[in-house]
Amino acid sequence: MEDYDDVPVQRPKWIGWVIIIGMILVVLGLLNLGVRLYIGTPSDQAATKVVGDVAQQRPELVQGKAWIDGSDCMRCHGVDRKFVGPGFMQVAERYREQPEVQAYLARKIREGSVGVWGNVIMPRHPQVTQEQSEGMAAWILALPSPKAE
Repeated sequence: MEDYDDVPVQRPKWIGWVIIIGMILVVLGLLNLGVRLYIGTPSDQAATKVVGDVAQQRPELVQGKAWIDGSDCMRCHGVDRKFVGPGFMQVAERYREQPEVQAYLARKIREGSVGVWGNVIMPRHPQVTQEQSEGMAAWILALPSPKAE
């Protein structure tokens, strides 16, 4: 056995400080992300206000919003911004002036579609009843135009 086998490797003394500072920065970054998720973005706060305004002006639409909240709609759609699919306000703006639009949107909710908003697939929701899909569509159509904010 050689004598140099028992000699520990010398590491720079500053490496420990770099690791500690790096860990502190990671923790602070995660805390910042957590706070932002908790309080929401200004866009989320504006969307919450819009939802509340619609509910006050037309209380009959509250059930439609409850059905949306109880389904998987919010996984792909935001109220005022696009996630996977378009935001509900963009849907309302696009279709509001078309004839028979509530029935059209209700059918799209139940049957799904492909290619209406680019290459995005809107999955079918056969578990949603006609009444539920029409209530959801009515709530979506009651939202203001995104430009009106």
